[in-house]
Amino acid sequence: MPASNTEHSKLNTSGTIGSDDSAKKNGKKRDLTGLPALIVVLTSIAGAIFHVYALGIESPGVWNLRIFHLLLAFILVPLLYAGWRGAGQHIHWTDCLMIMAGGGSAVYLIIEAQDIIWRYGVAPTGADLFFGAITILLVLEITRRTIGWPLVIVVLVLIFYSLFGNYFPSIFKTHSTSVSLMISYLYSMDGIYGIPLGVSSTYVFLFILFGAMLRLSRTGDFYMDLAYSVAGRVRGGPAQVSVLSSALFGTMSGSGIANVVTTGTLTIPLMIRARFERVFAASVESVASTGGQFMPPVMGAGAFLMAEYARVPYTNIIIAGTIPAFLFFLSVVITIDIEAAKNDLKGLNSEELPHLTSVLRRWGHLSIPILVLIYMLVIDRSSPIRAALFAMGVTFFVSWLRKESRLGLQRLKDAAISASKGSLEVITACASAGLVMGLFSLTGISLKISSMVVSLSGGVVLIALVLTALVTILLSMGLPATAAYIISASMIARALEALGIPILAAHLFIFYFACLSGLTPPVALVAFPAGSIAGANPFSVGLQAFKMALPAFIIPFMFVHAPAMLMQGTPWTVLLAVISGVIGVWAFASALNGWLLRRSLAFYLRVPLLFGALALIFAGLKSDMIGLGIIIIVSLAQWRKPFRLKNSNLSSCEPNESE
Repeated sequence: MPASNTEHSKLNTSGTIGSDDSAKKNGKKRDLTGLPALIVVLTSIAGAIFHVYALGIESPGVWNLRIFHLLLAFILVPLLYAGWRGAGQHIHWTDCLMIMAGGGSAVYLIIEAQDIIWRYGVAPTGADLFFGAITILLVLEITRRTIGWPLVIVVLVLIFYSLFGNYFPSIFKTHSTSVSLMISYLYSMDGIYGIPLGVSSTYVFLFILFGAMLRLSRTGDFYMDLAYSVAGRVRGGPAQVSVLSSALFGTMSGSGIANVVTTGTLTIPLMIRARFERVFAASVESVASTGGQFMPPVMGAGAFLMAEYARVPYTNIIIAGTIPAFLFFLSVVITIDIEAAKNDLKGLNSEELPHLTSVLRRWGHLSIPILVLIYMLVIDRSSPIRAALFAMGVTFFVSWLRKESRLGLQRLKDAAISASKGSLEVITACASAGLVMGLFSLTGISLKISSMVVSLSGGVVLIALVLTALVTILLSMGLPATAAYIISASMIARALEALGIPILAAHLFIFYFACLSGLTPPVALVAFPAGSIAGANPFSVGLQAFKMALPAFIIPFMFVHAPAMLMQGTPWTVLLAVISGVIGVWAFASALNGWLLRRSLAFYLRVPLLFGALALIFAGLKSDMIGLGIIIIVSLAQWRKPFRLKNSNLSSCEPNESE
């Protein structure tokens, strides 16, 4: 595909990700010129340089790092995001006021940092309350501008609950907090400047910058051409390319929406030209892009937060997430293959595709930074910060091996700007999540909800998991996966731990459903950009994507009941868990789509096949043998049926091919 590289470079050097694109479409994202644009550029470059210096050369201290990190959003968000629809491209006086207020708050905290630690939540001064109230309002406003109302509403509800908790019914009744105590507590490292913002200011920003450097060194071209060369020829090739490319792009972005607007602009039109329906094409990209959020070795911002909350090394999370990610993408591949088989959709012709050897010869050097990152995280057990900094250095040096990938001064500048802009959604989400966590601590609501989950489940782990999944999806609607994970984990993780579920499995379970909420109707955020690209109804795309992703919804239940799927246990038990998972996912996808062994699957066989797949969820030889037995019986019954394609007029196979 000779023309693809030019298209890829245009996509990957744009410096925009999902939130920016959606904001432009709804009229709130500004295209600045003149002095405001210069301020954005200089601030973005200064922000990137500061983070690299602070994390790689000399630390300014935890407080100062988090203060400057949030200040980056206080300056850039009012400039880049209009306060209301139709506000226009001109900077409003309220935007200038927000920037000055954010700067004043940062200066005050830097001056008072040593003293405010000892008096917050106990004896705040008038100045503490003044700047604290301003900062809380600013955080809510920049969150509204970048993410929208859902997370802001959650914070406002919790503030109301904190102030008037003693008036609630007995099950939710709690002591009421004074306004001064609440403001002082939230204006601290137990609130806005807490763990979420700390993770955002360290691991997350560096990996966003690393991803920007990969994109601008044209690693995206390499991933896309690699996907075409590997999967383009197989049945349903264009759709399978979407799966593989989204898995690879997940390493760079960690965002479902960002994956859609990056890879989807190429893969969705290609799927449509290959006779896939528009809704199905958009659904494939939506599901595959969502999976990129839990694709090792990066797994998005949520994985770094998980390392903090679950108190486990980030390396352990990468290792534990490998098999579930493989099973997720396998389920999508199987679903696509079934759809292609039903409609006899062929792969692309060889002359339309790049050759693997040519791709590796031209772009293979761009795989070195990812391999180095994996080595440092998994083998060398380096910290994520050290691994990210080292991988960024490797990216810079290997990019100079070819002219097309060279990271010159202009591209480095673009990477810094892209990283600072691309981090705004994460910064605002983490600052608001800090408010949520602080309010949870003040009200004790998280303990109440955990107790309710344990009580309603009656101590039955499966029921507790189902309740946790439902609560996580409901809490996550309209929220980015990072914020959704923080809120859900703070409320429910303790309940799962109380039922004997290992802490890593409990947090991974919540993280998966926080990501999958992007595919869950009626919101299904990831479906909207995909539907827009495909020219399809986003609600129809959301429903189809949800159906396609249903096999993936059983994967978290599988690894909770079978810790071997998280690479915990002997090699033999891990291998058995993988085999069980592969068979279960295949059977589940076949039952849902009504297709098995190249034939339509009758309803009376779909139901037992579904039960056989579900039996493989439970750990233990007995349940696995029962499930496997059911699947074998259904497969034998299906094999005896005469072979015919659903659309026989499209078939080019011999009538007795399967006999």
